[in-house]
This record gives sequence, structure tokens and C-alpha cells, in this order.
Amino acid sequence: MAGPILVVDDDPFFRQLASDMLSRRGYRVVTVESAAQALDEVGRASYDLVITDVVMPGMDGLTLTEKLRERDPAQEIILVSARPDMKGSAMALKVGVAVVLTKPVDETDLLLATERALERAQLRHERAKLQNENLEFARYQHLHQRCLEFLSQPDLEWLQERVAAELASVCDAQSAALWISDDRGQLVLRAYRGLLDRHFLVDRISTEGPLGPYMREGHPWVAHEQRSSILYVPFVNNGELLGLAQLSDPLAGEFRPEHLHYAKILGDSAAVGVKNGRKMLALQRLGLRDRDTAAYNLSYFTDYASKEIYKARRYGRMFSLLTFSVDNLPLVRMRLGATEAKLAVRGIIKALSRIVRDSDVIAKASDQEFYLLLPETDFFGAMMFVRRALAAVREEPEAQEVEARLPLGLVGGASTFPKDGEDFDELMYRCRRRMDERRASLQRKLMLDTLPFWDEVDLLLGNASSPRLPVEDNAEPSRRGKVSDALFDELQVEIARELMRDPASRGLLYVGSPEIRSELPIVQGLESASPDMASRIYLLGRRMDLESHRALTPVFLEGDDRMSRHEFILWLSENAAYALIQRRGLGATWGFHSSDTAVVDGLITRLQAEYDLQPY
Repeated sequence: MAGPILVVDDDPFFRQLASDMLSRRGYRVVTVESAAQALDEVGRASYDLVITDVVMPGMDGLTLTEKLRERDPAQEIILVSARPDMKGSAMALKVGVAVVLTKPVDETDLLLATERALERAQLRHERAKLQNENLEFARYQHLHQRCLEFLSQPDLEWLQERVAAELASVCDAQSAALWISDDRGQLVLRAYRGLLDRHFLVDRISTEGPLGPYMREGHPWVAHEQRSSILYVPFVNNGELLGLAQLSDPLAGEFRPEHLHYAKILGDSAAVGVKNGRKMLALQRLGLRDRDTAAYNLSYFTDYASKEIYKARRYGRMFSLLTFSVDNLPLVRMRLGATEAKLAVRGIIKALSRIVRDSDVIAKASDQEFYLLLPETDFFGAMMFVRRALAAVREEPEAQEVEARLPLGLVGGASTFPKDGEDFDELMYRCRRRMDERRASLQRKLMLDTLPFWDEVDLLLGNASSPRLPVEDNAEPSRRGKVSDALFDELQVEIARELMRDPASRGLLYVGSPEIRSELPIVQGLESASPDMASRIYLLGRRMDLESHRALTPVFLEGDDRMSRHEFILWLSENAAYALIQRRGLGATWGFHSSDTAVVDGLITRLQAEYDLQPY
């Protein structure tokens, strides 16, 4: 059915006459008496044909025609004039009107001109519809091709980059960011492009946060944040959330409904692609494992590490490389036999596999050396992993069985990109250096791992008549002897300054004192600290006047005589390792202090076990 016709004339008789003539033929007619009203009406609704008088008060029909053509160059218009010379005149042709009817208008002429004009309008509508259908078909064909690529490409790295690019393209967005779910269910930033500033993108998004309910529904949605539109696209497959894309800076200023529709199609295919990529990666890893230990081979590990280095450089991420060596394995093999040596190695790998994440990779470099790569892990996290790894090995039955007869001598070292280097060789060099430091450590020479905390303290402190420490000279990091009475307070002041200078640095600090008092330098130095400080700080001692603190956690130990006789500071962070233990007597203060990372870490481990403190 033809669209409505607008009749414009200041003469009410002609408006009624034209309306009657056209209505009898089944046309829908709307009449107005001025050009201004006609423009308002056209702004509210679409008209296939406008019939207008030429001479009207105010704006005439020719000016109205020009304004209508500015809105729609294809608008069908019929002019009506009392002047017979208007038909085919230069004025009519100038405004692009070929049909001019002369008043009084003959009904046959009006109906014929109307019929032809509406036929032309209908042809244009059909052509535009066909063009839109062809464009939509081409768009869906493009989407179909992209979806097939997502489903057929097993490389997760390629897929992540391509998904971000294709979503930005089909949604006319200048910027895109992509988070993919890890084995813990958190969304981890994997790709970004366009106008985004990396510093304003969060590394992880919790599915339990404010976006959680929207993501689990599986449908794209638009959020308006700080006068800008952001399109979120969740990737959901069979109820499992696999990823989230964030599109921003739309070229048109706003995202349209069709953008959400296209994003939904690509997002669903991307979810299946991510799931397939994970399965393929698992199959690849399965075929690249060592037969005896189930660790990956060195070839796969170096390839994986090179990809991780590329991602870290590209997206400003970090990762940690760890090395573990079973130093006494040749001795175990010689004294206990090859079977026992294999049993020990298998137990070590089993212990490590129990504490790694799905994204972590363990590789066997040789019979007695293993490598680990921990994505998205800083140096402090790597140190904590080394601690957990050594503890896990001690608890593994297969390793325990061999360890009971002959020490395995397991030692670990860690390095972090880009803190310790920006290529594999540099990172490996730093790992080996730190392994050598642990081998030379007082912790290993005195076999302190087997002692409870206070027994270790007594051994390290000794007294004036105790034998010298085996590493005690000016070049070594550990010393004992008389210390300044002010050292305990001075160190608290310096550590508080360092923590305030870099509150984002992760670490552990334990300050032990006979009494937990508000005038302790560490308490006063961190008075204005943020409660979100990354380091965890604990005060141990008898309760006095400190009940709570925004950055410190008091641990009240009532009636412990050992605490009443000692003071200590144990600090382990990404950039520092230091221990001070002192015993005050009638004379000068006797103490032990060390910057040996293994000693500091060992003391913290034993302290946590002694008082059942929460590990980091």
C-alpha cells in the first residue's frame, strides 16, 4: 500500500478538494495550510508524495521544495499553481520539479500524476530495500567467515588478537580490550588495541564483581561511563563464562542495536573457539610430556617461554621463570640406585604439579634440573612459590622415602620479567645466580630448615663464647655480635619510609617486641598509610595500648617468655630481604642480622609455623 500524501495549500477549498479526490482512490491524505506546518509534519513522519501550492503566505512552494529536497533529494513533489506558465518553467526545473498542475486542477490529471509519482517512490523503496538486504547479506557472510575462522583456529594467541580486532571492526569501535578466563575463574587481560591507555585497564576482572550478573546472562550490553559509551561482550558457552570484550570510542558516538546483534554472533563463536583452543593446547601438551615425570620437554618450554616474552613486551605484563635443581641426585643414583633416583624425581614433579595453576608450565631440562614458567606472577609471588614448592616436596611420600636415607639437596631460584631481564638467557642467568646464593646460604650450611623458630633464633644468636658463624666475614650477608641499642628503632623508621614510598610493592614484615605499643616507630611511621597497602605487616608481642591500626595487624602473644626477652624484624619483599634478631641483657645488646634471602625466608616460615600465622 502506498504511503501517505501531504497536501500543502493556504486555500481550504483546494485542500478539501484534493483530499476528497485522492481519498476516493484509497490514498491516505494529510493536509496543512502553510509551508512551516509542512516542514514540521515531514519532520515527524515520512511522506511518499508532497503536493504543494506555489503561492502561499510566508514561505512559498518553491522554497518549501528546496528545503524538502535538502532533507531527501529523492522526495516526490507535485507543484500546483494558478499560473499556466509555471509548467515546465525555469523556476520549477531549478528546484527539480517536472510535474506542475494548473488550477483548477482536473481530477484525472491529479490522479495520473499522483499514481506515477507513487510508482517512482515505490521503485526507490524496493531498490533501497534490496540494497539493504544485499548489504546485510554481505555483512552476515563476513560474520560467518569470521566465525568459521574462530572455530577452526587452534592457536589461542592468534584467536585472542583476532577476536579483539574483528569485534572492533563490526561494531565500528576505535578501541577494544579482551579478558579471557583463567583456571581460577578470573578474567585476565589478554589483548587490547586502539586508543586505550594500558595503565587504565585492569589486569583481572572478578566474576563476582558488579559486572558478574551481566556477564553470566551472556548478552552484550552498553554502559555509559564518564560521557562515553562502552559495549561489553561476554563469551559464554553452555553456561561457562570464557571471556569478556570491552569496546569503546564508537565512530558514530553511540553503539546501535545492530552492533549488539553482531557482537553477540561473534562473541558466541569466540567462546567456542576459546574452548576448542584450550582443548587443543591440552592435547598438544599431553604429547610433549616426559614419559617418566609427565613434565614438558625442553623444546616445548622454550617455545612457550618465547611466546610469553612476546606477550609480556606487547602488553606490558610480567611473568616469572623458576629453576629447581636436585643437587644430590647423582649421589642418590650412585648409593641408592637408579630406581630410587627416578622415584625421587617423580615425587618432586608430582609435588610441583600439585601446587601449580593450569596456566603454569613445568619442564624437565635434565635428569636433575626442572624449569617452571608462571604467567602473571611478580617476583614476590615467585619467591612465595619457591617456598611452597620446597614445602610440598618435603610432604610428598615418594620424595620423603628417599630423603629419609639421603638428602636430595633441592634448591630453587627465581627471576621475573622485566625486573631481572627481557630475554630468556638473562632470566635464566638470574635464576642460576639465586640458586648459587641459596647453596652458599647460611640456611643450608647450618641445615636450619629442620629447626623450630626459637631453636633457630638461639642458634643464630649464640653468645660471646659461641663458635663463629661459618660464613662470618666482612663480605658475607650474615653477622652476629653486639649491636647498637638504637638499631631496632632505626630500622623500623627506615622500613616505614620505604613502605610509604612504594605502597604497591608486595612483601611481608614481622616486628616482634615484648610489648605492642603505639609509640613503636613502625606504628607511628605508618599512621597515614593506606589500608590497601600491598605489603602485609604484623606486630607480635604482649598487648599494651594498641588495639588496631589501618595498615598493621597486631598479634597478641600473652605469657610467652621468649617474646619478652627478644626483639626482631623480619622483612621480605620484592626488593629487600633483611632479618634482625636481638636479645637485650644487662650489658650491651647481642644480636644477629642478615640480608641472606634464604635465611630471612626460613625465619619467616618457621615463625608462621610457630604461631600458626597465615602464609602470604
